[in-house]
Amino acid sequence: MVVNGIDIEIEYKNIKHIHLSVYPPNGRVHVSAPYETSEKHLRFFVLSRWIWIIEKRKEAMTHNIQPKRDFVSGECHYYKGQAYRLRVDHEPNERQKVFIEGDYLVVRCRNRENVEDLLKEWYRERLKETCPALVEEWVKKINVSMPAVEFLSMPLRWGSCNQKKQKIIFNLELAKKPQECIEYVVAHEVLHLVEHNHTPRFFRLLQTNLPNWESLQNQLNELAF
Repeated sequence: MVVNGIDIEIEYKNIKHIHLSVYPPNGRVHVSAPYETSEKHLRFFVLSRWIWIIEKRKEAMTHNIQPKRDFVSGECHYYKGQAYRLRVDHEPNERQKVFIEGDYLVVRCRNRENVEDLLKEWYRERLKETCPALVEEWVKKINVSMPAVEFLSMPLRWGSCNQKKQKIIFNLELAKKPQECIEYVVAHEVLHLVEHNHTPRFFRLLQTNLPNWESLQNQLNELAF
């Protein structure tokens, strides 16, 4: 459900009352509701707490977030959940590339201003090595067609699925996360090819196919890389 441009994640449960939560680091809004709750009632409930939601999202999006990077030697950067020390090698006459050398994430560049772009492209290539194979595993598991897969910088989502266009987009930041967290996002988005919204059926499918999804979701959102 989308309210005022913000995605509201709805989960139907065997409970008596509606519960509202906002999670870091991206301000994800989650509502747990009794099975019989109508969408109209849920929308009214969310709007009645809108000021609280906006305030909590601001808090969540500044909670445990690493300061803006300068992309200089000595900074801590992550790949697949592991911390590396950034080393920028300025080599005007060498081929530009990014690679891991021991505990260092090395960026060899001709121009120091290119470091951020080189890193982003490196993360994109690493996800291209990981995500399509995982997507293929999951589409076979739930018996759907292989979608198109893209990788973009997205400020508020780990992934998104366009069911109509049969396309899944993954956030470049996923390359910094542990492998099991990446697989959770893949599973989540692939299941949206079957069930567009966060309906009870969607969560049943998620629970059946990935029983530890909640712990992976928490791990994904708590690790600020």
